[in-house]
Amino acid sequence: MRSDARANRDAVVVAARTLVSTQGADVSLSAIADDAGVGIATLYRHFPTRQDLLAAVVLDARDRVVAVVEEHRDRVAADPAAGWDAFAHALARLRLGALLPELVAVLAAVPDSSEIEQMRQDSLAAVESVLDVARRAGAVRDDVTAARFTIGLSAVTRTLPVDVPLVPPDQQEWMTDVYLRGLRP
Repeated sequence: MRSDARANRDAVVVAARTLVSTQGADVSLSAIADDAGVGIATLYRHFPTRQDLLAAVVLDARDRVVAVVEEHRDRVAADPAAGWDAFAHALARLRLGALLPELVAVLAAVPDSSEIEQMRQDSLAAVESVLDVARRAGAVRDDVTAARFTIGLSAVTRTLPVDVPLVPPDQQEWMTDVYLRGLRP
């Protein structure tokens, strides 16, 4: 793929990720194309259907989770308590709690969702590899699984349904800290 075509495709995925997380999975494809700075024909050239685009957003989310795992794996092994906290905060900054609930409902209707399920399993396995080190080191309770952890983290980082002017800018970091303290043995 040419570099300009790759850049356009990536811009569409970023725009879709942002708009789906703020407006829902039924956001118009024209709005996504506008936000990406491309024409609607360019969007359709890369993603013939809405499901194709949403699957690309899920793949992007999986890749981001795996990148966070790779970035923090050695740190968790070297210093489990500090490394685990840094890892969890990095995952929280992905703001998957705002994105994934929207995608799950739409993609569940896809007739063959085995590829999407495989992406979910890949993400959970990557998180489990770090979580296992943290559990063995006593930084996390034994009953914390990758699924429980990511569901909880998604709930903590979910966007509020309305803009609340009194929410401090560090609210998500604080909520993540509170959540992590509850996971300690």
